[in-house]
Amino acid sequence: MLKTKSEISEKFLNLFRNNLVFLLLILIFIIFSLKIPGFFAKQNFDNISRQMTTLGLLSTGMTLAIIAGGIDLSVGAILALSITIGGLAIKNGYSLEIVYPLVIISSLFMGFINGFFISKLKAPPIIVTLGTMNVFRGIAMVITNGKWVSPIPPEFLIVGKSYIPFLTLAVVFIIFIIINTFWKFGRNLYAIGGNEIAASFSGVPVVKYKFFIYLISAFLSAIAGIIFVGRSGFIQPQVGIGYEMDAIAAVVVGGTSIWGGSGSIARTVLGTFFISIILNGLTMLGVNPYWKDAFIGGLILLAISIDSIRFLSEKSNIRI
Repeated sequence: MLKTKSEISEKFLNLFRNNLVFLLLILIFIIFSLKIPGFFAKQNFDNISRQMTTLGLLSTGMTLAIIAGGIDLSVGAILALSITIGGLAIKNGYSLEIVYPLVIISSLFMGFINGFFISKLKAPPIIVTLGTMNVFRGIAMVITNGKWVSPIPPEFLIVGKSYIPFLTLAVVFIIFIIINTFWKFGRNLYAIGGNEIAASFSGVPVVKYKFFIYLISAFLSAIAGIIFVGRSGFIQPQVGIGYEMDAIAAVVVGGTSIWGGSGSIARTVLGTFFISIILNGLTMLGVNPYWKDAFIGGLILLAISIDSIRFLSEKSNIRI
């Protein structure tokens, strides 16, 4: 049976969207290998593996939120405030056994706030998390007067050394790939993102699921913050600005639909790797940081444009 022009175009768009990250990886590898001496050196890839940990953890929570039809713009602010609270505890002489649980608990409280407004009050996720992003970051600045917390005792730096960050990220990726692929929780996220009303009528506890998504995202933000402190050796309340955009870029370039209902953690792994390489390569080239932001924004627009054309084509059967 002959396919219509619309069906062919739709198939091409799906193929292009699903393989966008592979095409971009090949392109960027070629460009950076020609422009940056030593780009493929082991030391550089060691740096990339450590740097991608923070982004990967944030992107994992972001993937769950987007698959379920939401978004979390507060991940960077949760990271900043949770480690700032931990930093003040360190400054007051508290031990690792007190500080780490405090960081986790404070992040879960912030995730609770997001989850309450989004799941219980039915507020739009983008508005809620935009608001809490500013609230959390403002609190971090107020309680520290904008000052860094330093020095950090050596026992808090162990988690950022050697391959511990990368191994932590690998474990998290594996756990959530299994959850999203084989567990009922993961399958129901796709149902919620695809059609929340239909999922609810099918017996999916939508409110509970949406609430837990933002708890998970906040928890992963705290873990990312703990590792960030171990790697950097300091705590600053301004940290994490723009991290939410990097995470969104990793998710959508990896192939997760911004409309919800499709995507995977496995593809976010590739998206995270790609964005980390981009940021590393642009730094090695000495590119102005503002151009990095512009580049990430452009990638997001590219991925969303392709995804939106595909989505509109499927929904309205228009010719493209």
